[in-house]
Amino acid sequence: MQPAFVPNDRNTDIASTVVATMRQLGVLGLPRNYEIFYEALSGSNHELSLAVVSLSNRPTQEELDRIGRTFFAQHHGPGIVEHARDVIAKELEDIASLLRSERSHIEKYGRILDETSSGLGNRSMLSQDLLQKIVTAMSAATNSTIDHGRQVASTLSEKTAELESVKSKLEEYKRLADTDPLTQVWNRRAFDKEITKIYNSNKGILFNALILADIDRFKDINDRFG
Repeated sequence: MQPAFVPNDRNTDIASTVVATMRQLGVLGLPRNYEIFYEALSGSNHELSLAVVSLSNRPTQEELDRIGRTFFAQHHGPGIVEHARDVIAKELEDIASLLRSERSHIEKYGRILDETSSGLGNRSMLSQDLLQKIVTAMSAATNSTIDHGRQVASTLSEKTAELESVKSKLEEYKRLADTDPLTQVWNRRAFDKEITKIYNSNKGILFNALILADIDRFKDINDRFG
């Protein structure tokens, strides 16, 4: 790929150069594509620049997305969310299965109680031996039900912890996707989300101001500390 020439003057309109290069290469004007070419042409990431230069004269969207997944955390979004969705679906199915098992166990215990009560009601006299067998059987059924309930409670606690872990990973992904790796402040993605909230709110438009700051010699800072 031969990108449009970018002068070193910091006052150069990089945005226009990025758009011109994307049009020259026939790249779709998607925000994620713009981000790739902006970072590559501004020279803020040398490895990214090399990856973009190695593209063909007509790069495919698949090639661009591969670069995005390599250099930008937010481009991992679909895969991360899809994996989290699958994990959550499996955990919920496991929980539903446990609850069905617990319901079946309790229903079985209820039938044992009903049958025992009915049997006792139909007998005029009960021997000591028969009473002992009934007590033993009921004790075993009761202990089994209690143990099963404890097992279900323990498993549900584990499943809840696993779901919390998935939630935590998603929150961490969200933080990384919204954070600039160099400055550790909110990036353009986070800015776009916040500005959208403001424009969608009548109060937001009235009570918010936008301040733009230009960092002198940012490329030198990025080359030294980035």
